[in-house]
Amino acid sequence: MKIRSTLIVLLLSTVSCASLFAGKRTGCFAIVVDKEVMENCGASIHKYAASVEADGLRTHIIVDKWNIPDSIRGVLYALYKTDNLEGAVFVGDIPVPMIRNGQHLTTAFKMDQRRPWDQSSVPSDRFYDDFGLKFDYIRKDSVNTLYHYYNLSPEGAQSVNSEIYSARIKPPQYEGKTRFELIDSYLEKVVREKQNTRKISNITYFTGHGYNSNCMVARADERIALTSQFVNLANGKGMLNYIDHSYDDYVKHRLMAEVGREDLDVAILHHHGADDTQLLNGAPVKSMAGEWLEMARKFFRGKVRNAKDSVASKQYYIDNYNIPESWLANVFNPEIVIQDSLQDALLDLHIEDLENYKSGARFVLLDACFTGSFHLDDYISGHYIFNPGHTVVVKASSVNSLQDVWSYQLIGLLDLGVSVGNWAKELFTLESHLIGDPTYRYVSNRSDLNGLNDAIAYRRDDVRYWKGLLKDHNPEVEALAIKMLFNSGNISTEELYRIQTENLKPTVRLMAYYLTHKKYNEMMVPSIKAGLYDSYELIRRFAARDASDNQSPLLLEDIIKLRLSPGVTKRVDFQLKGATDVYPKEAVLAAYDAELKGKEGIWYEQKAEERKRLENSLTGTETAFKKLLDPAVEPRNKRFTITGLRNSNNVAYLDQLFIFMKDSDDHDLRVLLAEAFGWFTHSWKRDEIVAFCTAQAAVESDEAVKNELLRTVSRLTD
Repeated sequence: MKIRSTLIVLLLSTVSCASLFAGKRTGCFAIVVDKEVMENCGASIHKYAASVEADGLRTHIIVDKWNIPDSIRGVLYALYKTDNLEGAVFVGDIPVPMIRNGQHLTTAFKMDQRRPWDQSSVPSDRFYDDFGLKFDYIRKDSVNTLYHYYNLSPEGAQSVNSEIYSARIKPPQYEGKTRFELIDSYLEKVVREKQNTRKISNITYFTGHGYNSNCMVARADERIALTSQFVNLANGKGMLNYIDHSYDDYVKHRLMAEVGREDLDVAILHHHGADDTQLLNGAPVKSMAGEWLEMARKFFRGKVRNAKDSVASKQYYIDNYNIPESWLANVFNPEIVIQDSLQDALLDLHIEDLENYKSGARFVLLDACFTGSFHLDDYISGHYIFNPGHTVVVKASSVNSLQDVWSYQLIGLLDLGVSVGNWAKELFTLESHLIGDPTYRYVSNRSDLNGLNDAIAYRRDDVRYWKGLLKDHNPEVEALAIKMLFNSGNISTEELYRIQTENLKPTVRLMAYYLTHKKYNEMMVPSIKAGLYDSYELIRRFAARDASDNQSPLLLEDIIKLRLSPGVTKRVDFQLKGATDVYPKEAVLAAYDAELKGKEGIWYEQKAEERKRLENSLTGTETAFKKLLDPAVEPRNKRFTITGLRNSNNVAYLDQLFIFMKDSDDHDLRVLLAEAFGWFTHSWKRDEIVAFCTAQAAVESDEAVKNELLRTVSRLTD
């Protein structure tokens, strides 16, 4: 997509606010407002702009009259090039770019794009804030006219690197309130909270059922990390609270009370989620036999209610689970149905629970799927900022997100006067979004670092400045400096490896590890091998995950050794099992046998028994790949094997995949395989895949396959 800035400016009305701040900073900020909101909320918009100006950012109010994403992007790009645009916020019904063919820019989204477009596209404001990405316009949605569908172009960047930050201020549904009333109230709250400046002293983090395999070591290590990341926690003056889903059968009331505390500064919430729900608890843990039996009855009632054929389902559970028929006699009794529904509702936090709720934390991180679905009429993260409490901004995801990410990366920068927007910009993915005011910032706990916020925005290439900050004792400053030097090409992967293996601060080691694996390089395997034995659980977890992606033969012995270790932590074990499943069968079984040799005790006897299951799994994988070349096998079965490559990155059968690409006459499957190769960015066979795709594209007669092969080459070499 070309930036048509000259034409676009004519399509929009731009109003600049006079600066109200004598010591104004270097850049500017854009407030993009839909026409009706400007007409109805003009006074509050200008008050909000004045509050941004009071913090030193020159402010532009841009009224969108045409509902065309390209137009808005063009204006923002022009401001970025000519007026040092730092960030933007979209207020009201601003067009939503729905991105297709860009799933590799997300952490977890891999939906079949044959499904309805409004579900299989990613709502993403990276369209507006990452100018290195290029997009090809497809069409506007005929039902929801705010949706505009775009393909990610292979001609642009294939990774996210936002030049500016962005956020959404879009009201969810509140009974009895118009969107204009909600926006007015929210903006008044923002102005009020900015006037009541505060330092970070009180932080709470939470983990819901099933998150990171319920690994308590992960949560304990997170506490160590967070304590070092915030000044007042490190010096013993602040308070870090932790709430686990296991504290209560129905933990949401405890959690709501905690997040509602007036003195709470930051809430970090790890859990599964949906657009209207925060998933908190699993089945309650009971101590009495009668309670367990009632839970079992409730479980089977739910199964029968949800079955297509309730009569057949009922008989199935009676016959196969030997339960009394009386357990299912009242399945559809209205009183029982209501009672079961109420108990189910208690497990999670729903939009309805937030009615009349006042959240206290100024910033809330929802580390969960779909909670930031701002493109929908109603979405749960919106209820945190539009309630009458103190919450100003939320970070959440518009679609599903990966569990094993560093969600609190550099979060201690908020403690050093860095705005939420400038912090979040450093870890944006296609699906991650800020809901609320991105310019909000806390007072720095280090007066000597007051310029850090501007440095992130405007001094990214100042090598001398960042090298100076490498010597700072604060782990967040040191980690940020490493990241900035890496982004500007002024730190080598060899130096990152030295930091990873020698630095005493866990989050600094993790930053070095994280950056080493941003792009394929020769230090990946040594970094993974060292990471598998690091004392910090998150580094071990990332190393286990990355070993599964890389699949170098040099890693297999360590993978098997740790998989059979009785002391391996739960989430690392989860990743190691995935890594074991993608190596060649003979190599895995040989390494497994070698590691068990001479080991005694029941634990190792159990692991020996598991060998047969592992062999069966590997044999199944081997058979699935052989079937790709069997013309008698139905395409739908082959499709499952090919799409699975996006997760597995399996190179054990790479030769068969190459043969299939050359010889198959199935257009759809060849397109899928060409696209799947693009996910092998960290594979030890990456160069071989690039060479094959390049050569195949040169002789490819199918235009769609050729384009996908070239897109893959771009992704693997970006």
